[in-house]
Amino acid sequence: MQTQGNTLKAFYFQNFFILTLALLAVVSSAFLMTKHQADWTETVLEGTFMSYAFLAYWWTKRAEPITGIIIIRWLSFLYVVLSYIYAVDYHKANVFDFLKIYKSYIYLFFLTFLTNKRLMTYTGANRLIVILFSLFLLKYILMIVTGRSDRPIVYMENNFELMFLYALYLIRYTVTKEKYLFLLGLVGLITILSLSRSSLLMYSVLVLFVIYDSFKKTRVFIIPGAAILLGSVAFYIFSQRSSSLEQVDRYRFMLVWWSNVENWNFFQWLLGAERITALSPESCSYMNYFKMMFSYKQDGTCYSVVLHSFIFRVLFDHGILGFLALMHAVYLLLIKSKVRRDVTVVFITIVLINGVSVSSFNNLFFAISMVFLMTTNTEYQTVSPKEEED
Repeated sequence: MQTQGNTLKAFYFQNFFILTLALLAVVSSAFLMTKHQADWTETVLEGTFMSYAFLAYWWTKRAEPITGIIIIRWLSFLYVVLSYIYAVDYHKANVFDFLKIYKSYIYLFFLTFLTNKRLMTYTGANRLIVILFSLFLLKYILMIVTGRSDRPIVYMENNFELMFLYALYLIRYTVTKEKYLFLLGLVGLITILSLSRSSLLMYSVLVLFVIYDSFKKTRVFIIPGAAILLGSVAFYIFSQRSSSLEQVDRYRFMLVWWSNVENWNFFQWLLGAERITALSPESCSYMNYFKMMFSYKQDGTCYSVVLHSFIFRVLFDHGILGFLALMHAVYLLLIKSKVRRDVTVVFITIVLINGVSVSSFNNLFFAISMVFLMTTNTEYQTVSPKEEED
């Protein structure tokens, strides 16, 4: 009876998580909030995600421990704690600078509590898909038409949040192919309206995966045409945003990153810079137009966060070993949660593409996407725990 009660609690909290996402999207859309006006939604969702991970673990029946997941949990915990002691307590780094640099490993720790737990019903996840896809499309159109913004958002910057829509689509596609092409077109329209270059590349991976998986007999003919069409759209958006390589901001960020790592030795490439290391004064001076992303100390120093690209950031702060460990851990979390191997690879590819431009594994919507991928019951159960108890 205790187990049934705990399962019911987890079910209600799942609905609370879904309701929170939907309600925040409704409020943001109703008031046509711009990027900085909607920043508060990130704080609410951070708290919801961490509470969900702990409470869901506490309220559900303990499964047989998975050795690999236990190792990930404790290694991520020790890595964050020991780095905190060294960087913040010993070297007096700002705690908020530290949290930004270690956010992906903190997310990893919380996600280990959700491995192979079927807490989200497909019905609930599908309702969220209908609500969010509709609100995203509506708000993006209204923001553009009313001139509020040519880079519309619902929660936060669109090349952060669209990753979540792609993850929800993967869940829907895994369970049922009903109207899957219509939804793929819908999320494609949302992507185009976002004018996000990285999101268009992420969406392209999604499209090519769906074609490859759905049209096994004709994919050899369809995929080249789809690749040409997507490439043409991508070229148009890229050309509208910049006229030469030197004007591409991520290219300039790469040059700044390289100036800070070009003299590294083998162990620095393997483990990254000393915990936590500021970029050179010359780099900070060059990146002065991103002063809002400088250190919370407000002393003119800046950290890897100003480079935007997670790939540059993770290699600088955690090294090749830290980057590979993070990717392997995410892969293992999804596989042990019985997510299809091809879906797992597609999602990680999407996250890595996101990392070329922005925050990737450091992104809150990466963590929320993982929650839904890991805990949604893809066996399409429509019966709630309460009905089962009755």
